[in-house]
Amino acid sequence: MIGIIGYSRSGKAVASLIKRLGETPFISEKSKDFPDIPYPHETGHHSEKLLKMDMLIVSPGISLHIPILKEAKELGIPIIGELEFASRYLKGRIAAVTGTNGKTTTAALTSHILSRSKRFKKILLGGNIYPGTPLSELVPESNEATITVLEVSSFQLERIQDFRPYVAIITNISPDHLNRYNDFNEYRDAKFNIFKNQTNCDYSILNLDDDNLSSLKVPSKSLYFSMKERTDIYFNEKEVKDGDNRVVFSPDDLSLPGSIFIEDGMAASLVAGIFELPWEEVRMGIRSFRGVEHRMETILKRKDIHIINNSMCTNPVAFARSLEAFPESCVIVGGRIKVIDITPVIEAIQEWAARVILLGESSDTIGERLNEVGFHRYRIASSMKEAVQIAKDRGNRRVMLSPGGSSFDLYIDFTERGKDFRKAVRAIYGE
Repeated sequence: MIGIIGYSRSGKAVASLIKRLGETPFISEKSKDFPDIPYPHETGHHSEKLLKMDMLIVSPGISLHIPILKEAKELGIPIIGELEFASRYLKGRIAAVTGTNGKTTTAALTSHILSRSKRFKKILLGGNIYPGTPLSELVPESNEATITVLEVSSFQLERIQDFRPYVAIITNISPDHLNRYNDFNEYRDAKFNIFKNQTNCDYSILNLDDDNLSSLKVPSKSLYFSMKERTDIYFNEKEVKDGDNRVVFSPDDLSLPGSIFIEDGMAASLVAGIFELPWEEVRMGIRSFRGVEHRMETILKRKDIHIINNSMCTNPVAFARSLEAFPESCVIVGGRIKVIDITPVIEAIQEWAARVILLGESSDTIGERLNEVGFHRYRIASSMKEAVQIAKDRGNRRVMLSPGGSSFDLYIDFTERGKDFRKAVRAIYGE
C-alpha cells in the first residue's frame, strides 16, 4: 500500500491518481479539518501505520525531518513527493521551471506562447504554480505529443529520484526559505536537483547574470539569457536579441512593468526556441500575455490612481525588484520574513518607496530598522482594510501590496492575502 502524508492540494491529487491506477492509498493527515477523506486514513497524527507502507508520498510543505519519516528512512521505505510519483506516469516532454523569483511568470508565459501555436497539439501547465494543477491531475490528459510546463519548488525537488525534465530552467537563485533549510547552500542544492537526471539529450536554461548559475556545470545542453552580456538571448538596453542578433521582442511587447519580466520573457523564449517556434510567434505570444494573478497584477487603474497586487512577493529580492519596477509608490509591506537579514528590504524602501504601510508580525522589526536609517514615512496597520484606507487617506496615487514576506502570520497563503487586498480596494475605492 502507498501512504500519503498530507492531504492538501497535492495529496488529494496524488491519491486520486493512485486510485485511478487501481490501488488504494492510505492517508495520514496531521490536521483534523478533513472529515470526508474517501480512503483509509488517520487524522490528528502520523502513526506507525506508515511504517508498514511500501512507499510514502510526502506533501511538499512537510519537512523530511519529522520523526516518522526518519524511522521510515531507517527501515528503507522509499520516500518521494507527488512530483516524482506523477512524473513516472506522465507522457510527453516536460519543461520545468524553478528559481527564487520569476518562476511562476516564466512558466505561465512559456505555456501561453506554446499554446498559441498550431504546431503543438496539447500544452499542459501545472505543478507548484498558482493558479494551476498538480502534476497528478495532468497525467490522464497527457499523451506522447504533450508538452507539460511545470513550475517546481525547492521543496518538491528535495524528493525527486528519477524526475527528468527535457528542458530545465532556473531563473535565478537568492536566499529564501532559510526557515526550512540550514543555510543558503542547502537551499541552492535543492534547486540544482532539477538537473539531477538530465543527459546531453536534454536542455538547461540558465541566468548568466546570476553568480550561482553562470559557471554551473550541468549534464544537459546549456542555453543562457542575460541583461548584461551577449549570449544565446540577451537585452541590449533597447531590444531582446538572439545570438545571431535577430530581434526576439522588445520591452514594449510586455504588458508587465520591470526588468524582471524581460528576464522571464527571455527564458520563455529560449524554451519556445528549443521547440522550434519562430521568433515572430514568440513575440505575438508575449504581446498577448496579461500576467498572473497576485504577481504585479493591476487591479485598479484610472487617471488618478494605479493599484497593484503583488501578494506573491515573499522574499527580499523580489521585493526590491517590484519597487524598482513601480517606484514612488505607497507600499504595503510585511508578513513573516523568511530570512535573517532584512537589509535589502530597508534599502529598497529607502531608494524607491514614497511611503510604507506595515502589516503583520514583522511590522515592529521593519519599523525599527526604518527609524534607524531615518525613514519615517511609514505607518503600522492592524488589518489589510486599514492599510488600504491609510493609503487612500494620505492621497497616494500609486499603491502596491508587495509584502516581501510569507503570508502565514495572517493568511493561509499569498492567494488569500491577495484576495483580501482586492476586497479592501473594492470596499474603499468603490470599484
